[in-house]
Amino acid sequence: MTFGQKLKRLLKENNMSQEELAEQLGVSRQAAGKWTNDKGLPEVSKLIQLSSLFGVSLDYLLKEDYEDTPKESCGESLEENGGNIPASDADYYVSQEMLNGYLAYRRQNTLRITGAAALLILSGLFENPGYHSPVTSLLYWVAVTAGTGLIIWHFSIPKQYREIKTSHLLLDDGVFEEFKQKRETRRKAYTAMMIAGAAILLASCEIEYFLMTHFENTVCHIFSTLSDTVWLSLIIWARMSMYTDSLIIRNASQAPGRTPMQRYRWIYAALPVTACAVILGIATNVWSPYAPILILFCCLLVTVCKLLMEGRK
Repeated sequence: MTFGQKLKRLLKENNMSQEELAEQLGVSRQAAGKWTNDKGLPEVSKLIQLSSLFGVSLDYLLKEDYEDTPKESCGESLEENGGNIPASDADYYVSQEMLNGYLAYRRQNTLRITGAAALLILSGLFENPGYHSPVTSLLYWVAVTAGTGLIIWHFSIPKQYREIKTSHLLLDDGVFEEFKQKRETRRKAYTAMMIAGAAILLASCEIEYFLMTHFENTVCHIFSTLSDTVWLSLIIWARMSMYTDSLIIRNASQAPGRTPMQRYRWIYAALPVTACAVILGIATNVWSPYAPILILFCCLLVTVCKLLMEGRK
């Protein structure tokens, strides 16, 4: 049997369509169709994903004269390859290429979320209470629409690399050691970003007071909007990036399950709640708009300290 014939067989046995296969592997429908029609072979990382997805060995997929059943071939191949292929449904082999692809994918997600938050905050530049014009109104709605569009785009695109988030990861020793070294360097940079964001948040309050007493309200409004954009973008980028690195380390070091990291999932719900509280404070004057932000910042600061301490342990 050819590779395409075996792939068709596996799809049929697992009641999976080519569209579903393409979504699982993060490729186009046309690419999956070429594979099943023997018009091309997947790259190495996709072959490994196919092996893990269907529970078969690479020998079974690639050797035309390899006619053992998928279950038998998978067990034999594991012994022959010294365990480099996933040994169970919970194990997932990650090559250097796949790891780089996952990190690039997560950076794109982080960029979209950070960009959306920045655009929504920057839209306040064009809502000056003392001055309105068709141009500023247009710019305001362009920024709001772009920010909202990024959020919708982020949550509507197919999710990729799900196995990395839910499986025990198997990496080559050299790849894993190199990743840990780079992660330590990145973590220092991300910590510096969060400290810088906190410093900007605290200093902006005093600077705004100075600007209000010496300049017009317009200058204070512009500075307030820009400072809010900078500190929030720094914290979002650093937090999401730290989570990505910690996820790889956690799943490569132990089997997935309930871990201390799950205690911090509240952060994803806290961000929109804080935003709503800020808007409500501005609209009703029930509390200062800065109060929810300061509370969130204190919680994030405590969380960062705990993460750093757990990472050292």
